[in-house]
Amino acid sequence: MAEISGFLDTHHALIEAQLAMILDAARVADWAAYRARFAVLRASVLDHIAYEDLVLFPEVARVLGSELEVLALREEHERLRAHFETLGAAAPEYDPAGCMGELEDLNAFIRQHHKRELKVCYPASNRLLPGDAGLVQDARVLVDAAEAGFGADSPPPLDLRGLQPPEPIVRIFAALERAPFIPLRAILPHEPVPLYALLRDRGFRYTVGSRPDGGYELLIEKA
Repeated sequence: MAEISGFLDTHHALIEAQLAMILDAARVADWAAYRARFAVLRASVLDHIAYEDLVLFPEVARVLGSELEVLALREEHERLRAHFETLGAAAPEYDPAGCMGELEDLNAFIRQHHKRELKVCYPASNRLLPGDAGLVQDARVLVDAAEAGFGADSPPPLDLRGLQPPEPIVRIFAALERAPFIPLRAILPHEPVPLYALLRDRGFRYTVGSRPDGGYELLIEKA
């Protein structure tokens, strides 16, 4: 059965990919695209926070008998809401530098928050709440809604399952050579550990997460 963490990790990867596209729109002052993508992103992030605050965290706290495990994550959720309130009230056409600064801060904070959840909350969810079909289904809904909402703007992931080495790496670098400044999502059957150093050497950063189907999804961006 798919785990809660797999869906939430996938949802984070989708959020980070969309945020990268919003940053690209801001860099070229495409404010119409920026606003459209930002509205979808904000709704998706707030849905993610609501699921964790109202559904997942209370269950984790109930099983543990304490809120301590999730208290810091709840506080970070408040900071995320504040970021979105600031950006939602901004007029980026009149203060593009301020908008970019706030977006960069949001991007860094979301990545930091994701790492904390991967380390603390998601393993606890899998360990303490195995087989909770309701929680899993609610997490699946988040991913489905994000894919539908982001789909118009986000290119489909590069599905490299079923290919023999080194073909997946060859195709990844071919795609990056064609469009080095567009974030690339790739799906692989195994964690692509040998790829990481190659990406760093070529000036790319990456985020990797496990998928509900057992594979791995990689988000690659220009560093």
